[in-house]
Formats: sequence, C-alpha cells, structure tokens
Amino acid sequence: MPRDDLEQELLSVKSTARRPWVLMLLCLTACLPGCGNERPETYPTSGKVVFSDGSPVRLGTIELLSQEHQVNAAGTIKQDGTFLLGTYSSDDGACAGRHIAIVTQLIVNDGMTKHQLDHGAPVDPAYASYSTSPLFVVIEAKDSNVIEFKVEKAKMR
Repeated sequence: MPRDDLEQELLSVKSTARRPWVLMLLCLTACLPGCGNERPETYPTSGKVVFSDGSPVRLGTIELLSQEHQVNAAGTIKQDGTFLLGTYSSDDGACAGRHIAIVTQLIVNDGMTKHQLDHGAPVDPAYASYSTSPLFVVIEAKDSNVIEFKVEKAKMR
C-alpha cells in the first residue's frame, strides 16, 4: 500500500477511535436482529372450546404461546364456543410447533347490571394462566388447523 494511502487509513482509524460512540453504534448495529420480515410464518387455525360435558364455552379469549418462537396467537370465543386465531392480524393463524394454551374470561357479576345475554358457565381459573393450564396443542405447517379444547367448569363455592 502506498505511504499516502496508509497515512490516510491511519487517520481514518484514529478519527473513529476518538469517537467511542461511533464504534459502539457500529457494534450495536451489527448485533441487532434482522429488521426485515423475519417473523415466523403462520398457518390458519380455528377451533372450539367446550366443557367436559360437551357444552360450549360461550365467552372468553383463547391464547396460544409458541414454545419455539415465544409468539402469541389469540382469538375471541364466540357464543357457540368457536374461535379463529390470529398472530399478526386477527385471522392469520398461529405459527407451527408446540403451544401452551390458555382460556381467559372476564365475567362481571356485581348484581347491579341486568344482563340480556346468558354468558354460560365460567371456566375453571386454572386455565387462565400459562403456569397452571394443562392445555397444549401442536400447530402443523398446513392450510388448515382445526383444534378442540376441553376444559372444566369453575367450582362453585
């Protein structure tokens, strides 16, 4: 390398070294995960949540947590117990692999509100936490996944 080019290169390195934030920024940029569309692919997923007696869960939300990707898919449980899952949009499904599932409900029964709609029996609260729910499912990389979860009713006190 000619002397002038070498001196220019050294000046460049010295200039960068004087600004440690530039080096730190370069290092951080190199360590960032890809900013592109590198999210896991999703596959259409629908299903039904029923009690062990076969009657539908008529209110709530179903949520799946991917064990591999740590990505959630969720859907609203309709009056007939059916649901449609979405991860990045409301109906794009769930990513392939094993998932832990939870069923959550918000039922307000303060005695003051006159409800016009029967929300059905409540689900046992154990199904509302990833640490206590026994529900799991494997979503396959295919055009349609239809799943059914059976849950227990909450025990009345």
